Amino acid sequence: MSDVTTVPWVVPEKLGNYAADRLGGGGQGIVYGVPDPQGRLAGQYLAFKEYLPNVRYDADVLHDLVCFRLRLDPAERAHLDDRLAWPSAMVYRGEAPTVTPPSRNPRTKVVGFLMPRVTAAYELRSPQLPEVKQQALEFLLNPDSYGARIGLHVDDAQRVGLLLDLARTVDRLHRHGVAVGDLSPKNVLFTLNGGQGRCLLIDCDSMRYQGRDVLQQVDTPGWEVPEPEKATVFSDSWKFGLLAARVFNRDQDDRDPGPLRAISTELANLAVRGQNQDPQRRPALSEWLPALELAHSRAKRSRRATAHTTQPPAPGPTPVNHPRPRQQPAAAPQGFVLPAQLQPNRPARTGSTGSRVGGWLLAAALVGGLVGYAATHMDSTDGTPSSVSTTATGEVYTSGDPGSGSTTPETTPDTTDGTPSDRAVATGATVDYSQVADDSAAEGVAGMFAHFFGAINEQDYEKALKYYDPDTSVLNLGSTSSRNKWADVMSTTRDTDFVLGDLSSDGTYTLATLNFTSHQDAGYGPAGSPSDTCDRWTVTYQLTHSAGYRIYKAPRDGVSYTSC
Repeated sequence: MSDVTTVPWVVPEKLGNYAADRLGGGGQGIVYGVPDPQGRLAGQYLAFKEYLPNVRYDADVLHDLVCFRLRLDPAERAHLDDRLAWPSAMVYRGEAPTVTPPSRNPRTKVVGFLMPRVTAAYELRSPQLPEVKQQALEFLLNPDSYGARIGLHVDDAQRVGLLLDLARTVDRLHRHGVAVGDLSPKNVLFTLNGGQGRCLLIDCDSMRYQGRDVLQQVDTPGWEVPEPEKATVFSDSWKFGLLAARVFNRDQDDRDPGPLRAISTELANLAVRGQNQDPQRRPALSEWLPALELAHSRAKRSRRATAHTTQPPAPGPTPVNHPRPRQQPAAAPQGFVLPAQLQPNRPARTGSTGSRVGGWLLAAALVGGLVGYAATHMDSTDGTPSSVSTTATGEVYTSGDPGSGSTTPETTPDTTDGTPSDRAVATGATVDYSQVADDSAAEGVAGMFAHFFGAINEQDYEKALKYYDPDTSVLNLGSTSSRNKWADVMSTTRDTDFVLGDLSSDGTYTLATLNFTSHQDAGYGPAGSPSDTCDRWTVTYQLTHSAGYRIYKAPRDGVSYTSC
């Protein structure tokens, strides 16, 4: 057993004014943000869960959970820290403990624990939702039309990737003697930032460690196991199989493995085995891993193949721009019920409202008062009226102008000077496309972004504007005043660290997810954080390919950021 001095112990009074930052509450306790952790915890982004007075809990097992994390080797601890909101410190009132376990300190009262706070990457912000939500897997157990309505687009390849990441985590926990127990979609958050799906398990104090529990085990309704014993590797297997089926059923209750079978027969068979009434005959989580890895690889290849077949052929000497239908958000099905509210966190720094640095911010006259990144790339049909885009002048945008994107990138990556072959290099910017290097579109897309952002960084705004599609409704390319306003606000930012994280297609546009860092003067940060001078962005662009890759727009639901 770890010595008492190994585990961080803290009294609530050392956490700052946490009561002013209540994040949520439930039947077990209240969760607060920790504004000012002290000592060994200084600088950490933490939350404090304080148990309610009437809740029975085992402080000794809670202490064991903290010790478990500390005993892991550094690499394993770092991996699990990215995927678990695990108890990391004990919070107490009374006298400081002197021995372990906590129960041997009669004048010490354990009142809760500290854990990593959920970051903005795992939060969902949408104009269609009443408030910021934790982005839990339960949102995926709904029709795609609902996801489109709230701006949450998760394709089959991404769904398999999320299940794979979750299965790897649960398998690791099982090998360490931990059973999740309440493995339901409410307790699994996810993010797609950076092009790689990742799951985060919350309510970790409800997990069973070495056969012992902090709290009484409960099952989420609709996710109960048939046997009386809860929180075992067998109950986790039951629930994971159910989750795999429902993620592809897009339904909260359906157990039909049919949609999952369309992805992988082996996965569907595992899900059926997981519903066996005999716990011993259910597949271990480790059995899921090779099948999920294979299905994930196939799904990604299928997505890229679809993207390639839906792209127009390379243009001839006289490219023709065919009109494209405007995409409209799908309506929610009649009678659809919003998933149950999870514990709210502070408003996410996400771009579902299109927030972006002031350097990308167009004046109110340009976008009807909307501030932020979306002002530069969002279609005015997204609900933001544009006064400038309706103001035409005699200036004409010619698709064949030098640098317009009507030909291949002006330069190709040069490997003779030591530059890696999976980098697109232009004056002012370099784009790393190694994550999608096996996609035939990667070099062309990365080259376009390198020239576009490079021109902005070099303040060659006329060149940068040529990388917009002529039909974009972001701004009126034929309007001198519109172009001048765009250039004026672009002069306040410089962007770096470009990584092309994902490529796919929605049948009309190539979807390109780009990660980068913006640097701007204080006062020109995102609308929600104007004092930021540095932000990390993930933006999914809609690109056209009628005459080389060019930017059509970036829908507001495809933009997110975090402060550096």
